[in-house]
Amino acid sequence: MSTAPQTPTTWRSQELRVGWQATSGFATRTTQKVFKFFTTYPPLAQGLYYLLIGVWPLVGIGSYQELTGHARTPPWLAQAVGILMLVDGATLCLAAYRRQGSPEILTLAFGTALGLVAVDVHLVWRGYSALYLVDAVLQLGLVAFWVYGWRQATKTAAVAAALPPATATTTVAPPPVAATTAVQ
Repeated sequence: MSTAPQTPTTWRSQELRVGWQATSGFATRTTQKVFKFFTTYPPLAQGLYYLLIGVWPLVGIGSYQELTGHARTPPWLAQAVGILMLVDGATLCLAAYRRQGSPEILTLAFGTALGLVAVDVHLVWRGYSALYLVDAVLQLGLVAFWVYGWRQATKTAAVAAALPPATATTTVAPPPVAATTAVQ
């Protein structure tokens, strides 16, 4: 039984299939790792995002005003909001570093995210850039990271509480053997 010789087209399509499988496997694994990391440390995800959007009006006010539709707005207003976002982002990153989830941090995280969603929707409603809708979706995604991470931690704690307590087995060493001397 003989096989038909492979044409350049079939060889190329086979190579593309193999390459795509390798790339998609890497992308899937990487996406899963990033998702797991950010759901484990939601204040870090939110803090990094706020640092990024806080720096933008400070370093590139022209591009910020052009893309967001605030060409006639005074630049100091966008820069003031940028500074506030930097402070929020730094606070959340510090909380992630210290692994804190205090009520104050939760209030800051949820309040900022939901407040920005309200502002984003209002700005789109007033006719500004649709980029604000993208930001609103990302803000809701950050809240979802917090909720998902909290639910996972609650499930893990419930499973750990349901397990019987580990009994500590301590071994008592026998007393040292005293040297005996024979008396003659």
